Amino acid sequence: MDVLNRNIERLVYITDRAAGFVQVPPEDQYRLERGQGPGELERLLGAGNGVARHTVIFAGFDEYGQLDDMLSRYPFVDLSYRFILFGTEKEIEGFDIAHYHSIAGVRTSPLSAAECRITLRTTMLSIEELYTSKVMQQQYLNALNDTRKDQVDLIDIGRALSTEKDQNNLLRMILKLSKRITGADAGSIYLVEEDEAGNKRLRFKYSHTFSRTIPLEEFVMVMDKKSIAGYVAVTGEVLNIPNAYDLPDAAPYSYNSSFDKKNNYICRSMLVVPMRNHVDEIIGVIQLINSKENIDNRPDMEDEAFSIRLERPEDFDKYVVTFNEKYNSLLEAVAGQAAIAIENNRMIEQIQNQFEEFVKASVTAIESRDPATSGHSFRVAAICKEMARAINESKAGELGPVTFSENDIRELEYAALLHDFGKVYIDLAVFKKAKKLYPKDLENLILRLDYLYRFLELQYSMRETELLHRLAKEDAPDAVEGLLEERHESLSRIREIRDSIVALNEPSVVAENIEEKLNNLCSEIGQIGCVSVDGDHMEVISDNDRENLKIKRGSLNETERKEIESHVVHTYTFVSKIPWPPEYRRIPEIALRHHEKLDGTGYPDGIKGKDGMLIQSRIMAVADIYDALVASDRPYKKAMPMEKVITILKEEANRNILDKDLVDLFIEKRIYEKVSKDSFKDIQNGGRN
Repeated sequence: MDVLNRNIERLVYITDRAAGFVQVPPEDQYRLERGQGPGELERLLGAGNGVARHTVIFAGFDEYGQLDDMLSRYPFVDLSYRFILFGTEKEIEGFDIAHYHSIAGVRTSPLSAAECRITLRTTMLSIEELYTSKVMQQQYLNALNDTRKDQVDLIDIGRALSTEKDQNNLLRMILKLSKRITGADAGSIYLVEEDEAGNKRLRFKYSHTFSRTIPLEEFVMVMDKKSIAGYVAVTGEVLNIPNAYDLPDAAPYSYNSSFDKKNNYICRSMLVVPMRNHVDEIIGVIQLINSKENIDNRPDMEDEAFSIRLERPEDFDKYVVTFNEKYNSLLEAVAGQAAIAIENNRMIEQIQNQFEEFVKASVTAIESRDPATSGHSFRVAAICKEMARAINESKAGELGPVTFSENDIRELEYAALLHDFGKVYIDLAVFKKAKKLYPKDLENLILRLDYLYRFLELQYSMRETELLHRLAKEDAPDAVEGLLEERHESLSRIREIRDSIVALNEPSVVAENIEEKLNNLCSEIGQIGCVSVDGDHMEVISDNDRENLKIKRGSLNETERKEIESHVVHTYTFVSKIPWPPEYRRIPEIALRHHEKLDGTGYPDGIKGKDGMLIQSRIMAVADIYDALVASDRPYKKAMPMEKVITILKEEANRNILDKDLVDLFIEKRIYEKVSKDSFKDIQNGGRN
């Protein structure tokens, strides 16, 4: 509001008590009023709102206090005043007032007409000079405050834009801050993009109008000079338009008023600026509409953009003004910061996507070494994310206070994807070992058992020949029958032993006490005895065979298990070399601990209890074991029914191997239904179920 150009009314007010001391000549430039005191004067001042009054008051000494108290409540821009006081010498001597700034003169005698005219003019002149000085001082202070506020806003904008990573939040923030600086009622952001043919176009990306609730609908428009936003995007010029409905005839652009008609809105002033990145390319446009001004100086409307509501046509006439020229360069600075923030956000997102694809490609390459584990890491990562989100929804128990941010969930996902990365260092033969014995070892063992069978068969044939020679000399039919029966039983037993060995070679999921059974078989074979073709004693079941066949669970012996277990250390060593940002710094430790158990029997460090492990590692332990149990294509086992899997998980939790709270959550929230056991199985072929 331009205070200096307000209408000014010059008022002369004479109290009844001072009337005998004053002879005010009638003049057109003054409004002359007379009254009894403060009440009458206050009534007169309230009769003309919106007008600045310069007032000279002629009053008695004893009236000054009340009148000044009442008048001092008015803002100086609405009322500037000075007193001419009359009284006796005694009243003057006894006059004691703390503030004399509003007293222009003191008289003990009446004023003549000439004296009154000069006193009135000089007093009114001093009022006007003081008014002008104060207004200019206030405007200067307001300008300084605006400049300071603009600088603070620019700093705040830079700080806010540099920390926001979400693209949609970033656009909302850019528009909100731009509107706040300029007092705009509405605004939109357009981003430049290319179609498949490489042609540039503008995408209407985000919009907000304070005075209307208008749903956002994205659309794409041609990037040319015909539209206002397109003109700015093509030319890079700033447009400050006083009235969108009154554009210059020579303007190549036009305003589409269909939006206004549809939403009962009036677009008056516009400020449209290009967003330039660090290489001076225009990547978008900020378009602001209807700059608003708090002409009533109401404290609750200081933030014009988000306090003044344009509801009726007269509101547009009253509050909407042309955007101040200073906003041209100021908003260009904001747009520059916004463009850099958007570009940085795009680059970060691109790097993020590239890194994600690198991680997924690496995991796929590792899992392609063994089709049996195809998709395992992806399923574990998916389960971990579902459990983290379920924990966020949990409000009770030990998991109640635990929350995961989106960064925390992403960190857990990466750790889960990479948790088996160290298996690339493991001997592929060990990694793919499906049975307790390697195929070649089993084949050799079967050959030795077949040799034992043939060796024993030959022994019986020799005994039969010898017995037949004896029968030629003596009669012993019972001996022949007994030998044939013994032969049948012995050879049948060799076949049974062979079948038992083959059965023992099959790995089991649950630990079994099979060592005694194996020892009995070895002892039985040892009693039979076997001689090689060279006549030497031959060991049918070697020490290596015994070591592997007595494995209680799975297909790996102790040495092989240690080698497999070392994959977590290899994973940790590799993943630790990646320069993770601070929000992902725990990935190596999370991946390292996913095979630790709460009872201290896990690896690599045998950590006992929850305190030594991050909850992320405990989550991954549940997901990893679940997927191993439910997977249908592991080499050493068949898929288990879900009821059996859940029973095993509960047993592991009750034995303090897995975190019981997490297992209960996994079962209660039916996480196992949210990630299919067969998902991601064709990941190595470039597809995903």
